[in-house]
Amino acid sequence: MASRLLNRSGDDAEIDPRIAARRDAVESEKRRRRGRWWLIAAVLAAVLVGTWFLTRTPLLDVDRIDVRGAVATTADDIVAASGLRTGEALLEVDTAAAASHIRELPYVQSASVVRKWDGLVIITVTERVPVAIAASADGVAMLIDSSGRVIGPHVAGDAVETVLIGVEAGAPGTVVEGVSGALEVAALLTPGMRVRVAGIATGPDSSINLALSPQGIVIIGPPTDLPAKVDSLRIVMGQVDQRDLATINVVNPSTPVVVRTPK
Repeated sequence: MASRLLNRSGDDAEIDPRIAARRDAVESEKRRRRGRWWLIAAVLAAVLVGTWFLTRTPLLDVDRIDVRGAVATTADDIVAASGLRTGEALLEVDTAAAASHIRELPYVQSASVVRKWDGLVIITVTERVPVAIAASADGVAMLIDSSGRVIGPHVAGDAVETVLIGVEAGAPGTVVEGVSGALEVAALLTPGMRVRVAGIATGPDSSINLALSPQGIVIIGPPTDLPAKVDSLRIVMGQVDQRDLATINVVNPSTPVVVRTPK
């Protein structure tokens, strides 16, 4: 009995060659997998390091900055506001931040920044259009756009002569409040009408009047239906003798009323 137990124990101690081969195959496969993972990790590390070095080479630098759409604002001022510079890494260019900084310039209404992989950065701006003038606290005539934004000092030759009466303009970049109706009227005036309109006044109740040159007042009334009222005024100014004018009332644009100064 004891002999048989010993023999069984000895048989159990012996490993079947097929099992041993299978174990060797499993271990070999594990080593191959570990080898593949190490190879993949090494390749990824090499790619990452290579990419990092590539972004620091002149091949991916900002080579040129092209400014488009600017007329009143110089390209140098726009580039300076953007914070961009030639020679910086192209991948590090923050186009959204650059465009946001450019829009802070008084004359710029919108801006976009696009980078190209050939090293070109394109800045495209749309500038504000001045429609009226308002005096600053120190008496400087400042240009105002249709949104009320103060653009900058008025200079001869900018083709804007319509004055906002009783309005004080702040520094460039600030907004004049409470004159949206007057600014809409200013934007609707034709070039021929602007020559005759000396100023636009907004009353406490937001009603609008125009001062004509050399004389006469246009009563616009509430800031409603302004396109129709300005168009009615245009027709009247084109058809009626404007000598000795006292008032032109276009509160009802379909039936304008002209009153002359008594002689």
